[in-house]
Formats: sequence, C-alpha cells, structure tokens
Amino acid sequence: MRHNNKIKKLFFPMLIMPLLGGCIHPHPPALPFNSNEVAWAQKPGHAAIRGCVSGAIFTRQTTTALTLGNNTVYTFNGIDSSIMQIPRVHFTVELLPESEYMHALAKKMEFYSHRLTGPTVVNDPRWVDASVLPFIARISCPVAGPDICPSIGHFVWPNLPAGQWYAVTSYDATNGDNSYVIDVQKITTVDGKTVPLVAWTGTRRMLCSS
Repeated sequence: MRHNNKIKKLFFPMLIMPLLGGCIHPHPPALPFNSNEVAWAQKPGHAAIRGCVSGAIFTRQTTTALTLGNNTVYTFNGIDSSIMQIPRVHFTVELLPESEYMHALAKKMEFYSHRLTGPTVVNDPRWVDASVLPFIARISCPVAGPDICPSIGHFVWPNLPAGQWYAVTSYDATNGDNSYVIDVQKITTVDGKTVPLVAWTGTRRMLCSS
C-alpha cells in the first residue's frame, strides 16, 4: 500500500509542536531580495494554469493489535474501498517567481506553516517581508469568482507570463480552523499553453483532474 508522504509531514509536526512551539521564531529569508530578477513576472502574458486542490481520507480502517513486551501497540490501516476524495472549497494559491530568494521563501512558508500555533496564512508577515508581497501573484477560491474558480477544488489562472515559479498552495482557515501550506512545487508556465497543477494532501496520493 503506497501512502502519501505528506501525511507524515502533517502528523510529525503535530507531535513535536508542544515541545518546540515556544522555540520557533520565524523570520523572512536573510538573503537580499533583487526585484530586477523577478520583474518579468509583473507583466501579463498568454500562459495559464489549470489546477485542482484536493485530498482524501479512508472512511473505514482495520485495527491490528501487536504485543511488544508488556505493551500493546495498535496499528491502523485504511480499507481501499473506503477511500473518499475531498475537493477543497477554500484555498489560496501563490506564485513566487523563481529566484534564490523566492526559493528560500517558499521553503520557509512550507516549514513554518506546520509548526506555528494559531491561524497562519500563506503570506504571513512573520516570514514574508511586506516589500516582497507585490512580486507574489495570488488567487483565493471561491472569492476570486467563477471565472477563476469554476467548481469546488478547481481553478483556472489565465494571463500569466511564461517562466518558472514556486507554486505554494494552502487551505484557507474556515470554521475557526488554522490554515496551513499543503503543497510547494515548481511549475513552468509556457506561452500560449495551459499547464496542470495538482495540489494534494491526505492519506493517499491520488490524481484529481486538473
């Protein structure tokens, strides 16, 4: 059974957070930011991204008891036939144009979003300097409207310039839940073409249709 490695990224920080919560002090990258390196990303273009943001859980599972010395340890395994896909209703996607600084920033977004208590956002001022925000493109669904967010869990992002980006996707906070980054990946937009982006988290990696 092939499980999504991201589930480890979600659970492991939850286990260590009580120990490290008071020791983590996020801050923007120490690298100098050169706006000239990413100026191309400010111009409109003829590339597009069609993407989906989803996940999955097992609705049923089997339980196995293992005896280790005087202790009983329980393992849980999902039942394949019970897998349920969950398209995300509220999500945000940010595009960081490729540069050394943006690479470091994308990694910080991914790292800190799992390790801080309280609500967080993708462009949290604790790790994103305000002067950098104008160079980061951003959409949020469903507030961007039906042209950008045609259905639950799906988006279409048109009029982008061609180039390489770090795509950072997060679940937006709803019903008092914390938001967090779920996916950071590199993507290349191509002039005149639409490229796919699949952002996924959950108990198993599946491909939602982009």
